[in-house]
Amino acid sequence: MTGVFQFSAFWVSRKAGNRGMLAFTLFFILTSVMSGLTSNDVVILTGTVFLSYFTKVSDIRPTAFLMSEFTTANIASMALYIGNPTNVVVAEAYNISFITYSAWMLLPTVVCILISYVVLRILFRGDYYLPRHIQPPDADPKSVLIDPHGAIFGLALLACCLVTLVGTSFASVPVWMVTLPFAFIMFLRDIRHDLGISFSRMFNIKRRYPRPVLNTAKYDDSLVASSAKDTIQLDMISVPVPSSVHTDTILSLPPPLPAETSTTTSLRSRSLIPLETPVMQSTSFASSTIRSKKRTKYTEPIFKAYHWFSAKFPTLNAVFLRMPWSILPFSLGMFVLIEALSELGWIGIFATAMSVFAKNYVTAVFGMVFVSIIACQLLNNLPMTILFTQIIQHPNFTQHVHSDSTMQGFLLGLIVGSNLGACLTLVGSLAGIMFDHILKTKGIYELGYFQFLKWNLIILPVIATGACAVVIAEIWFIYER
Repeated sequence: MTGVFQFSAFWVSRKAGNRGMLAFTLFFILTSVMSGLTSNDVVILTGTVFLSYFTKVSDIRPTAFLMSEFTTANIASMALYIGNPTNVVVAEAYNISFITYSAWMLLPTVVCILISYVVLRILFRGDYYLPRHIQPPDADPKSVLIDPHGAIFGLALLACCLVTLVGTSFASVPVWMVTLPFAFIMFLRDIRHDLGISFSRMFNIKRRYPRPVLNTAKYDDSLVASSAKDTIQLDMISVPVPSSVHTDTILSLPPPLPAETSTTTSLRSRSLIPLETPVMQSTSFASSTIRSKKRTKYTEPIFKAYHWFSAKFPTLNAVFLRMPWSILPFSLGMFVLIEALSELGWIGIFATAMSVFAKNYVTAVFGMVFVSIIACQLLNNLPMTILFTQIIQHPNFTQHVHSDSTMQGFLLGLIVGSNLGACLTLVGSLAGIMFDHILKTKGIYELGYFQFLKWNLIILPVIATGACAVVIAEIWFIYER
């Protein structure tokens, strides 16, 4: 919401200049770091939109950049406990602490990222996918940094949270007990920020950094002079727009400021970029859906309350709309389904079948990784992880496991498979479904379902084999050496 990820993308773009290979490498590193520190969903939601814009403006094929982003987003999410909900499921089931998890998974993650870079460079070699010279967007990265103070505060808070998670791992403190207070602090900061906006507007106080992206209503026809012109006129505000970008995809502008506050100083501190984020899309969709419903005497108070809340707390409103609420009923439904399978005896049958890989830790790792990758395409990675966690806890399975190293092989193999399984097809994870939706809304069809599968049938086996080799080496070093 602060624009820090968009800022990072534009900063990387500027550093790369017109060098296509360097741009690919820097974006590869950026998406890896972003996914490692946050999650794969964050990278997909922010990075896909920017790369769609970047490749169109630069007039290059988006395939290599988008495949790189999606691959690194799902690989780097293995590194930390909080990188993927599937990591949390396995770690919570076996009481794996934050630091213990990372101690096992950091090395496989780094090796997989290096392997993926080499494979991607070989696969997309040549000027057809990665031209040596490109035309990068001519934009100041600061122009998309919506809230600089909030960005600094949020990054500092995230760093403190990660350090605290490492420190409390030695005391076996549950992860949610650490992350929840930091989330609450950010929540309070957003409230203070929104109240500051309301206060400044009420008393006509000039703010150095106005909040320009929270109102996502489309431009009114009366505000758009003409799609052929290179500027958009909004309440005497002239915003330069590249001629290659149509006006119907421009970043939404804020409500007009009072005449007294529309000063040259406040305008100079903000240069809007033609980039529409998923946050804006979800906010706009929710707002239009609410407005489109028929209001009755019973629902009118709800609409009024929502309108007051969205006007008074624009940041919180956008954050709440952005939250992945659909995961809650989805996860709950899958837990119910798996319990039903257990009651009907299917978990026991699956457990007996999986015990064929319990000969030693080598077969455990390879068997679990490749079976779970395939199962992700049938069930999606989160329910698959829930199901397989139940399977490896079932007595029909555990009675065939005769060593700690073998069980560790199954656990680590499940973590690797649940993350890498999202890379094979677009239905392997929720991130893949979001990725496909964003590409279609941006008019990018180079990565349809079968084309995406074709590329990953080459990339994924190499990465998965490398991950298995590193995990097996770790288990050998800890248990068998």
